[in-house]
Amino acid sequence: MTRRQFLSAAGVAATASSCLAFSSFAIGGARKKVVVVGGGIGGATAAKYLRMLDASIEVTLIEANSDYYTCFMSNEVLAGGRTIDSIR
Repeated sequence: MTRRQFLSAAGVAATASSCLAFSSFAIGGARKKVVVVGGGIGGATAAKYLRMLDASIEVTLIEANSDYYTCFMSNEVLAGGRTIDSIR
């Protein structure tokens, strides 16, 4: 694991845990709602795991772009081993 990957994972974990801690203070039977701004690897991961940890949370992911190209394996596109559509 690289330093960048560790810091990204730590940020996601901190965000997810703070959201879950906050959600425990929800009033009565109110539906829990979380908005994640940014659908990059960190935002998408946070949204995914929030939903997996508590299915009653309504998660909304806001991303400006309609397509997401993963950074992972992008070097293979540059080297000709994959097409750009395969990492979309």
